Formats: sequence, structure tokens, C-alpha cells
Amino acid sequence: MVTAKTQYNLKNAEEYFEEHLAVGDYYDEGQRIAGEWMGLGAERLGLAGKVRAEEFLRLCENQHPSSGETLTQRLNTTRTESGDNAANRRIFFDFTFSPPKSVSIAGFLGKDERILEAHNRAVRLALREFEAFTATRVRVGGAQSDRLTGNFAAALFTHDTSRTLDPHLHTHCIVFNATFDAVENRWKALQNHELLRARKFAENAYYHELARELRGFGYRIRNRVRGDFEIEGVSEELSERFSKRHTQIDEALAKLLADKPELAGANFQALRAQLATAERSRKQKDLSRAELLTLWEAQLSDVERAALRQLSKSPSNDMNQKKAVTVSEAVQWAEEHLFDRNSVVLECQLWQEALGRARGEGFSVSELKDFTQRRGYIRDEERPGAVTLREVLLREWEIVQTAKEGVGDAWPLVANPRPANPKLDDEQRGALDALLCSINTVSVFRGGAGTGKSFVLGELVEQLQQSGRRVVVLAPQRQQVV
Repeated sequence: MVTAKTQYNLKNAEEYFEEHLAVGDYYDEGQRIAGEWMGLGAERLGLAGKVRAEEFLRLCENQHPSSGETLTQRLNTTRTESGDNAANRRIFFDFTFSPPKSVSIAGFLGKDERILEAHNRAVRLALREFEAFTATRVRVGGAQSDRLTGNFAAALFTHDTSRTLDPHLHTHCIVFNATFDAVENRWKALQNHELLRARKFAENAYYHELARELRGFGYRIRNRVRGDFEIEGVSEELSERFSKRHTQIDEALAKLLADKPELAGANFQALRAQLATAERSRKQKDLSRAELLTLWEAQLSDVERAALRQLSKSPSNDMNQKKAVTVSEAVQWAEEHLFDRNSVVLECQLWQEALGRARGEGFSVSELKDFTQRRGYIRDEERPGAVTLREVLLREWEIVQTAKEGVGDAWPLVANPRPANPKLDDEQRGALDALLCSINTVSVFRGGAGTGKSFVLGELVEQLQQSGRRVVVLAPQRQQVV
């Protein structure tokens, strides 16, 4: 998966680097793991190779990594957080790429170094795609908009363990809050809206390339409904055994909900993220790779240990066991899925859905993008990346024409509506009467969340049925019908 977190506090950012990012998870012959610079923005700043503390900390302070001069004009401001003033300058964005747990287990406990290398390649490919969505704010004549710049400076740090010392391969991609605007010829603050919107595409690009390589190594891949995949042969029980950090957060969430039942309707994903930060403990350091392996292998049975080392030695690759999904079929599925409810979509959404549909199949991300470039989409010049199909526009035009031609062209649904349900308020009663007495073929009924739309429609259906009409309800989602 790809998770995102914004760092606002300069002191915390510096501590995060010194205590977590720069340290790594283990010693390897006395050498700590080093970070690596990546991105077109990093190249423009003269950053390459190993991440040095001085460069990293200068960027945290909005300074040029070489000269120390102020990089962007973004000033330190404050925001209100829990009633107190807090720093409001975004220092960096931490996008963390993590493979499914079974991949970490196969790589470290199965002792397959190829998996770590494949993870690194997949992260870098996905990050190059991700960088294209970097933008900055443009202010002209009092109006504001975002302009794509396509560059950022990122520091990559790859780690092997969770805070509970379970095998957990992941890479922190620290994207600094600065991008070079070629139009204005200067460094400006980065706007992350487009990046966040493209995050699922980057995640699927990462998953796709990683799964392609794993299949090439001989591993069998099983896609999951939740959107990721697992390596066949690694049991759920084994994955849970090496997911103690995940279990800790689950237990903390259960306790929180028990103590505060009013949170039952809250966003569980957001609550988990808050708990992950609140429950965070310092990760044990200075273990050697050999010590970590000993710690992990002690939790395996002999049968499990032997099975893990045979995972990639299947006599035939699972790509040969079923008909491969072509890039054309993947894009067709994505179009049917997205244009079913939208007349205009983002091209990166099509890439995202196509990669999710054909994860690990024989085409690359670049081949997918080349295919959609030749697909003949109608593109919106004012909204870069927005596309549609001629047949979709034609269908939309036909719907609009039907509505226009049907104005005043129908009989009321009910000639003499019965008195409305007394539980309806005046606004709801007026809406119900307007629908029942409308002489238009198409009527539009809109209302904000919680205004009683479902209640009004229930009354509408009841009156229509009592008048002898047969009612067929259609909606994009089943719960909207029932």
C-alpha cells in the first residue's frame, strides 16, 4: 500500500530523520542503511546518491541544500490544533510504500534477496509516475488554481521491520514541500492535491510491477478483494503472527470504541492512523541482520521454514495457468467500470483501475500509458488529464435531449394526491407535491445530506402504488434502492 502523512513540526521532522529515517533497522557489517535522493527536483538542486544529514535538515528548514539560501517564499504561519496554535508550514510529505505481509515474509524468512531488489525497483518506477502529478499554486487577478510542475525532491529510506520487530519491508519517500515552477522560473511551495488524487494509481503501479517480478521469479500471486495481493503458500495465520504492530493498533481501536461508543460512526481508517501515532514506541536499534533472522526463525516450525523456501520453486508459473489479461482488455474493463457513472474521468483513474484488474500481467505501466494515449479519448484542455469517449458524450447528450423535449409533455403522476404524511415538514411536503404533480417527463430531486430525501421518496412510491402505478426504482447502489 501507499500511505501518506504530512509533517508540520520542524523539531519533529528533524528528530524523525535522526532517530528513524537515517538510522535504518539493522547494522550490516557496521554500516547503517543510507537514504537515497530521487526526483527531477532533487537533480535541479544538485542532490544525488546518498542522503546527507545537512542536506536533509536544510530542506526541512526551507533552505537550499547547498547554499543555505531561502528556497521558497512560503512563510511560517500557524493553525489551530486542539485549541492551540501550531505550525502550519508543510515541511515534507511522507509517502510510504509497503508490500503485502506475505511478500516481506517470503523475502526475509524465505531468504530471497530478489524480493528486496524487486521492491526497490517497483518503488522507484511508481515514484517516477507519481512525480508527474506534482503541482504548485498559481494566483492571477485574485483567482487561484494549481499548475502541474512535474518535479519534486524526494529522499528514500528503506526499512525491514515494524516497531515490534516483525519483518516489514517498506520505503519512506520523503517529498519536500518545494517544486520548481518553470513558468515563473523559481522554487515554490508544493500543492499536494493532485499527488493525493493520484496516490491509488501510484499504489497500483507499485503493486503491478512488484507482482510482475514476483511471478517472473516463480511465485504464485493471489489478488485480494481489498485491493492488494498475497503470495500463495503464505498462510493467513503466519501473516498474522508477524503482524504484531497491526494487532496492537486493532486492540487499541477496540478499547477506544469501548470507552467512547460515540465514536462508532467515525472514520475507522482515520482513527487507526491517529492511534498508530499515539501508540508509537521507539523501534529497537542496532540489531544485526543475523540477529533479526534468528528472532524471526524462532517463531517458525520446521515445516513452515521448509515451505517458505519452496514458494518460488513451483514447476509452472501461475501466468500460464489461466488466460492472460491483455492491456486492451484491462483498459476496456476500466472504461466500463468508470464511465458507467461518470461522463468525464481522469486518465490516471483509468490506469489505476486497469492495473488493479490485470495486476502482474505481462504489460508494463509505460505500455499501458502508451495504449491509452492512442485510444482516441476526447481531452479537456482546461483540465489536464481529464478524458471522455465520444460514445459517452453521445449518451449524455441523448439524456439531456430527452429531458428537454419532455418539458410540459407528460401527465401528472397522480391527479389528486392524498394528504401528505404529517411527519413531513413544509419543505419536504412541497417537494413531494412538485414531484407528484409535475408535467415533465424528467424531474430532478436534489437535497443535502440529512434533509430527508429518502423519506420523501418513500412517500412518493407509496402514493404511486396506491394510485395503481407500478414503480421500478433504479439507483447506482443497492442500498439506495432498498
